[in-house]
Amino acid sequence: MFLINTYLDKSKIQGVGVFSKENVKRGDKIKEVRPEFELRFDRTNMPKMPLSLANFIETHSYEDKKNEYVMGIDNEKYLNHSTDPSVNDEGIALKDIKTGDEITVDYRDFDASVEEWLI
Repeated sequence: MFLINTYLDKSKIQGVGVFSKENVKRGDKIKEVRPEFELRFDRTNMPKMPLSLANFIETHSYEDKKNEYVMGIDNEKYLNHSTDPSVNDEGIALKDIKTGDEITVDYRDFDASVEEWLI
């Protein structure tokens, strides 16, 4: 979940992205894992769901190593992938982020399925 104020807007990378509403200094912690604010979906239940829900979960979640999809309940689910990300998986800003900058993360740091579609 984000520890800073963010908003959604059209991304130059892919569809919708997360943008910062405040200036952030490199090294600041801007997000953290808070399991109480995440939704978890067992992958084996996906075929039982309406296709539209399964597609939404698959698109807006990451796959962890427990065979589950994990979805944050804030704007974090709209983070786009970058090989030059502005935040790492631990939530630390890797560079200064200005108000209006898109916040990105390298999916390879946490998503077990990323190599399948990143090619």
